Amino acid sequence: MTWENHIDFDHCTISHGNNPSPMTPGLTNAYDDELREKASQHIPPPPPEYMGLEGEYDTYGLVRRLAEALDRESDLAAIDTLTLIQHGSTIQLTGQVSDRTTLERIIDVASRVDGAREIDSNRVAIADHP
Repeated sequence: MTWENHIDFDHCTISHGNNPSPMTPGLTNAYDDELREKASQHIPPPPPEYMGLEGEYDTYGLVRRLAEALDRESDLAAIDTLTLIQHGSTIQLTGQVSDRTTLERIIDVASRVDGAREIDSNRVAIADHP
């Protein structure tokens, strides 16, 4: 099962408002230069949280790119108890993981996705934690 199957599209929300997100990087202050180059070809370029896998506008772009990043992490492939939700530039994780180290690893991967400004893990239970 790929991480794309972990996305809860029904609970994802988009940011509404007149001010689109500025073209600033996410939590790690690093840009995905290749993706930004593809996005800049679109007029207007999509805000970082809505850049799709190929730089196109995608309402679920951030969470899809997170799923793709998690798919590249072989040590995280077996997790099937976690759901990914996008709220604008915030990624919300819900469900359960086996231990705190696994959760921290997922948060680390999520924080490196260009456009992620916040990772909300308050709804994740840790199985080895009473």
